[in-house]
Amino acid sequence: MRWMTEVATTGRWWDPAFWRHPAYRAESLLDAEQLEAAFAALQKLYPEKDTRAAFAWALEEVPKRPKDLEEPRAPKGPKDPKKRERLMQGIIWRILSCPFRPDLSGLVRLGLDAVDADLFAQPELVRKLREDIPREFKGARFELRCLAALRNAGIVTDYEPLSGAGTGRNPDFRLRLPGQLYVDAKHVEEGDGIKEETRWWLQLGMPDEVAMYADDLDALMNDPPATAHVRLTEKYRQLQESTSGRSYLRTNIRRLSEQIERTKRRLAASGGPFPAVEVIEGLIEVAVEIPESGQGGMNMTGSSTDTTKEVGRIVRGAVTTGAAQIPPGELGLVLLDPESYAPIELLVEELKRWMAAPGEGAEYPNLVGVLAISPVRLTLEDGVDGMVETIVPIWRDGAPQWVIDGPWEQFSNAFAQWDLKALVGRSAFSSRSTPAT
Repeated sequence: MRWMTEVATTGRWWDPAFWRHPAYRAESLLDAEQLEAAFAALQKLYPEKDTRAAFAWALEEVPKRPKDLEEPRAPKGPKDPKKRERLMQGIIWRILSCPFRPDLSGLVRLGLDAVDADLFAQPELVRKLREDIPREFKGARFELRCLAALRNAGIVTDYEPLSGAGTGRNPDFRLRLPGQLYVDAKHVEEGDGIKEETRWWLQLGMPDEVAMYADDLDALMNDPPATAHVRLTEKYRQLQESTSGRSYLRTNIRRLSEQIERTKRRLAASGGPFPAVEVIEGLIEVAVEIPESGQGGMNMTGSSTDTTKEVGRIVRGAVTTGAAQIPPGELGLVLLDPESYAPIELLVEELKRWMAAPGEGAEYPNLVGVLAISPVRLTLEDGVDGMVETIVPIWRDGAPQWVIDGPWEQFSNAFAQWDLKALVGRSAFSSRSTPAT
């Protein structure tokens, strides 16, 4: 916290220059020149003024001081608690405070992409990356990563080629291939529905036992150890699919969460036979067994969200919006980052359907396809594994062959390069940390 207060005062987040420390460099797969270039770009991207604004929440309100006091006053934090809370929701201070070693650092990767993309030749992208609003930043960060990967793949790329042209269209990129392709990059934010369903899942899976049983803590501590397997039923999933059902869950989720705990405790104390099973209102199955180890726990299964519905939302929202940015008479793509909200097999199926459907994707015939980001789990020879994000092309039927045969494999490799380096870095770190036998 002391460092954050100092940064809020000086704006010099780069003091001390930790990337020059021998231990930091020893953990990095990058050479000193790469690290220096990355952090030079980061210092230019987030200079003192912007950094002070991002960290201002860390300052306490300073009381008034005597007028005859000559020493300079410390900067003040925001007086309004709501403003402080809003500043704390920002994303820039979190990025600049990244505590991870180089191969896991989002800060380092941001700097590397800034170098590879020649970021400061694109003032509009710089402006968007300085927006301290998580949603805006994430979209700009995705654009930067795409621009860096396109250039690393050797694809001649123009950023926002129609900006200021007055066309009402503003795709993010123009690729110069055998023909030209306009590309709009879309980073997907989770919808309100999936956010609510995730909150319900967390409430059911992690109830606040202490708050629920504040008057019965002794009994809680003396409960026999038990393992509870909680499963959300098909009826629960159906409730999530209707307006009235969602209203019921919204009203009753806290009560259901408490009932899970009460049911678990009662079944554990019942004396068996085990597993003891009970279904709450046809919605939630609770199965309890007494573990031989004496250590209890709880796990929960069942669909927390309807992924098919979420995939449809992504296609109707992000892909349609991106397709609308392609200028008439030109061909284009949507470059889509669905994060973890759209399994690739469902996304491919829905996109194929949507592109052919009248009144939907068929209304955008110049959209020749979608390049979707898809995570793939890779395992190295030493057993270290991790996720690597790759590019999966999904083409419209009848897409031009020169588009299908484009440099998409090279683009995918370039997009994944820092994921792969991070995986190799984890492997190297693991080997150094494992004692020799």
